[in-house]
Amino acid sequence: MNRRNCLHAGVALGLAPWLNAATTPTRRVMLLLYRGVTPAERGFMDYLKRQMPVEFIVRDAAGDKAKLADLVAEARTLRPDLIYAFGTTVTIATVGTYTERDPARHISDIPVVFNIVADPVGAGLAPDTKSSLRNLTGVSHLAPPTVQWQAMRRYGRVSRLGLIYSPNEKNAVLAAARLAQAAKADGVSVHAEAIETDTAGKPDEAGLSATLARVLKQAPDWLYLPSDSFLIAHAAEVVSRATEAGVATFAATEEPVRQGGALAGLVSPYYAAGQFAGLKAAQILQGTKTAADLPLDTLARFTYLMNMTTARQLGRFPPIGMLRYAEVVGA
Repeated sequence: MNRRNCLHAGVALGLAPWLNAATTPTRRVMLLLYRGVTPAERGFMDYLKRQMPVEFIVRDAAGDKAKLADLVAEARTLRPDLIYAFGTTVTIATVGTYTERDPARHISDIPVVFNIVADPVGAGLAPDTKSSLRNLTGVSHLAPPTVQWQAMRRYGRVSRLGLIYSPNEKNAVLAAARLAQAAKADGVSVHAEAIETDTAGKPDEAGLSATLARVLKQAPDWLYLPSDSFLIAHAAEVVSRATEAGVATFAATEEPVRQGGALAGLVSPYYAAGQFAGLKAAQILQGTKTAADLPLDTLARFTYLMNMTTARQLGRFPPIGMLRYAEVVGA
């Protein structure tokens, strides 16, 4: 190749990334959230930004279910290329369940990718995990309840289990029931209570305090915290009171362990779940798949988290063998 051809080739190669970026349309993605931007959304947005030009429109219900209808109506008006829905409550408000969908309230003509949904089939979002059979796909972040239960038992003997959950969060109700069922099948005594609610049917701090006091009075070996937005927001308070009572806490999600001080948990990192949801969104936006083509997936690997600061406070240290595979925080 002569010098002139080399120069032309070099210019072309230098321009290629710019030309590609200039010709790739910017996609608009709307994020409908329930408790602000979490590591799940950061993972989702980081992944998509590496794949294409993208504009994010972020809306947060701030834990108020009453706000969701307006957010969904706004999404219908703005018509983004794709909607990201955080959690079971937001996803059901956005698309309805598989058997109960209202065209006047729910979105069907914009692809929706959910994330951090504990049990999409149990919540009625899809008939099975192979496909939603509609404009919906997403990622579940939880280890199966039976696996969580076995992880809790592996830490040490359990004869009494305490469990609290928000009655207005369907995912938390389902997860609590299934964990309790697994424990009872092993002959364990289970004391489970829904958190008391206010006149609007929402859990509040007073109701949490009263409910927690009754459960801790039973002196359980473990207090289990399901994937529950209200509990996650109040995890530090719950864990502190449980620890003062000499009760260990086991969480289904990572934040209560990392930030709240729960003793242990078998979790999927939120950031990794967000990246996986981002992969699904990219396939849809790039036109290689439709939402209905993509299965409803759970991450293949889970992390056993242990908080050694809390372990020292309780005097409850894990078996030495567990330290070979667990991730230790607060060491």
